[in-house]
Amino acid sequence: MGKNGDQIQRLFSSPATAFFVQYEGEVNESVYKLMEELAKARAVTGGKIFWSVIDDGATKRLRKAHPKAFR
Repeated sequence: MGKNGDQIQRLFSSPATAFFVQYEGEVNESVYKLMEELAKARAVTGGKIFWSVIDDGATKRLRKAHPKAFR
């Protein structure tokens, strides 16, 4: 997850309320757990937070459903 392995932490330090990680491969369970923990921590001070992990299967379904968006 990035050169320094800190992309998810940096993602959650941005001024946003929705956070997505997309990877065209298998996503390790630790990524889901880290995102959930960071979302919970952020929600304490930042209100409602939305997050999602888009793995290979979901990416393929999105590409199939919306081919024009992936040109």
